[in-house]
Amino acid sequence: MNIARCFAVGFGRVWRAPALPGWVFLASLAVSLPLTAAMREILRSSFGTSLVQENMRRGFDVDWYGEFSRTAGGLASTFGPSVVGMMPIAANLERTLDGQLFAVDWTVLAAGIAFLLAWAFLAGGIILRLTQAGRARTRGGFFSACGEYFFRFVRLLALSMAIYWALFRWISGPLHRWVERGTRDVTVEFTAMTWTMGVYAVVGLLLVIAGLSFDYAKIAMVLEERRSALLAFVRGLRFFLSHPGRTLGLYGMFLIVGALIKGLFILSDPGVGQAGNAALILAFLVGQCYVLLCIFLKLWSLASQALLFQAAASGPEAAAMAREAPPSSSEVAA
Repeated sequence: MNIARCFAVGFGRVWRAPALPGWVFLASLAVSLPLTAAMREILRSSFGTSLVQENMRRGFDVDWYGEFSRTAGGLASTFGPSVVGMMPIAANLERTLDGQLFAVDWTVLAAGIAFLLAWAFLAGGIILRLTQAGRARTRGGFFSACGEYFFRFVRLLALSMAIYWALFRWISGPLHRWVERGTRDVTVEFTAMTWTMGVYAVVGLLLVIAGLSFDYAKIAMVLEERRSALLAFVRGLRFFLSHPGRTLGLYGMFLIVGALIKGLFILSDPGVGQAGNAALILAFLVGQCYVLLCIFLKLWSLASQALLFQAAASGPEAAAMAREAPPSSSEVAA
């Protein structure tokens, strides 16, 4: 099966299982709502019903933020102009490539780990459902599979965090420090920028390889009934190294779709200055649609990767795996 076929069939499998993005969305909502409520109280106690509130409705009160940021700590320190529009996307990308992914406030890090644990719970059932395993086509079978694979995926999650930490600690950090020392006396800004972009390229490639290896490790853990997180990761890495063209080609297709989704969000995001309730609701709905599209894209990617993994494992029998059976009403409900 070629990657274009995996790409197309993967979309169909996620489209016919609309409950799967819904469960992931509810998990993200459960994690984010407590932080949202806490931030709301922080901001309310800061400017209450003062004129700052009206200024913030019309745009952004820079004078208030200057005073607020000097005393803000913990969760409050994460608030600023960079939380609107495409700025969080760019900030997170820069933080990742700089090796500072874990250098965030502990409340945000805890929320991220909580969501990853929720994803670890749902992933087993999602992979079985997307690979059309019979016992995951009903709601009971889906959650049974989630529980069965949960602790295996928790061990894989712990291994992934250790590997990412090692990558940031022993590769990304030293490379950035080496470039900083080497370009300290450089007078041409373009030279320093070129070296920095080179480090970003190296770190980005290593992150892609690690991410793809863990994606295929999850698939191998379910389809091959693997229990060892380390052996599953080795299996995922071996699969990537055995099929670099197809795995990277499929990844590139989703990278393009992801860029289109982000571009659409940037164009449609109302941004700051939404004074009316209708405008605020519209801004909220645009943001939630973007989150749902990102979740759908992740599941679509996982379904296509599973198809590619199955095709490589089964050889001539891959065509039989790709045939789509019409889903029953119970399957759609699951």
